[in-house]
Amino acid sequence: MALAGGAVWFWLQGSSMLGRPLDSLESVGVVAETRFGEVLLSRAGLLALAGLLLRGDGVVRTGALLLMTIAGLMQGLLGHGAATDFWTTAALGLHVVAAGLWLGALAPLLAVCRMLPAPAPLLARRFTPLGLACVTVLAATSILQVQALVGALPGLLGTAYGRLAIAKIALFGGLLLLAAANRIRFVPAAAASGSTRALGLSIASETGLGLAIVAVAAALANEPPAIHEQPTWPFAFRPVPAPWNDAYLRDGLSRLLVPATIALALFALAAGFRKLRWPALLAGAAALTFAQIPPWRPYVVAAVPTSFQLSPTGYGARSIAAGRELFQRDCASCHGADARGRGPVAVAQSVWPPDLSAPLIAGRPGGELFWSIRHGSGPMPPAAQLDDAAIWSLVDFIRLRAGARIFSPPEMRWSGAARMPGFVARCANGTLVTPGNGAPLRVWIGGDEHGAGARVQVDDSARLCPVEDPEPLAAALAEVTASASAPALVLVDANGWLRRAFKTESSAAPDMVASELAEIRRSPLDGTALHH
Repeated sequence: MALAGGAVWFWLQGSSMLGRPLDSLESVGVVAETRFGEVLLSRAGLLALAGLLLRGDGVVRTGALLLMTIAGLMQGLLGHGAATDFWTTAALGLHVVAAGLWLGALAPLLAVCRMLPAPAPLLARRFTPLGLACVTVLAATSILQVQALVGALPGLLGTAYGRLAIAKIALFGGLLLLAAANRIRFVPAAAASGSTRALGLSIASETGLGLAIVAVAAALANEPPAIHEQPTWPFAFRPVPAPWNDAYLRDGLSRLLVPATIALALFALAAGFRKLRWPALLAGAAALTFAQIPPWRPYVVAAVPTSFQLSPTGYGARSIAAGRELFQRDCASCHGADARGRGPVAVAQSVWPPDLSAPLIAGRPGGELFWSIRHGSGPMPPAAQLDDAAIWSLVDFIRLRAGARIFSPPEMRWSGAARMPGFVARCANGTLVTPGNGAPLRVWIGGDEHGAGARVQVDDSARLCPVEDPEPLAAALAEVTASASAPALVLVDANGWLRRAFKTESSAAPDMVASELAEIRRSPLDGTALHH
């Protein structure tokens, strides 16, 4: 079955890749030259050799099992894991091997229950250690795959891939319940009564759930991973980000989670050790009485379907320039050229438009700003005439204005997090430099009769790398420093946040720049909890 399925997969993949009819031999040749084709053909060779060795006995048969195990591990090189890191690839291979061992043993167990009922309970008990090992591996590798391919909760709930993953987890939970029922109820009952009918029915149900999981896994393989998709949040509320940073919210969570965690650990102890079952169950129930459920409302805020969507522009200088042009054309009449909500049309309104450069507005998730612009908010009409790219560029411009709001001209620094506009610099050796690449940057801005120019130094490197398309970058830096012209030098930390500006080259004394860079190296801003 594995060989036949692999052959059909190989043939269909070639037709799909080239868009050719199924009888096209050219598509088969093309797939054979890809990494996918090489791995699939290699696995077919291992399976064919294993099939021959299975005819033997002893060491020869053990070698066949080893070859089949290697063939199962190679699944990690055929799915989404092949495009990720080594550990995710290995986890996917181990996941397939563990699933094969567990599900593959169910059919023989079912056959024993039907044809040789006397030894069935003993064989089922002997299967228990293997089943527990497989469950452990499946759970651990599933966590790694979810982290690498799904990401966070929005990807799990807001994408097709995530919803299929939820279905797979639910089916896996059903498998665990049936396995526990076999171990605790049906196997002892079969040993006592000699009848394996109930045990066989349970194993048949377990096999059916296992096949359903395989079907869902096949559907997952045909969906793009959730981390590559923009999630559509399905609820009217979303969790408050980082609730553990708030003392009140943290205290409420601890009053609920600590007793619940202790109770779950005791219940697991009761399930694993029969002698401790009742004491552990009673202790777990007592622990649950100390759990206090906090009010849910402080832990959520209002949400929209795009709340967790991220800007595809990379906050690039070109996108900011496009957003500035759109803002001045469509939005400045109400919000003002500086986005502070004091435009000429706003005077006639009963309520002033919001200050879009205020930290409260600019600190909102980009997806929610996108939704407000797309669908309108209050008296503001929806931007039905703009495409998604244009709206994201408006969001980028609003972010830039927020950065200008927290800039202090006397100190030439920002009082909070202001992101460096995105750019690309190409060094002489072909290396590309972008903000947030893991090293502090010095960005020098200059100009001549041909226009603006920009060069970048990575940390303490003496090499200057020219910035491609420096005009939008110079304009963005002029705006974010609330100046008519761009500063001569800006310092950017390793995570891509603006830290210090120098208006002229003469003010950028080497000793002062070195001192600022040393401080930036010691304490880069952590951008993981910020919405930019």
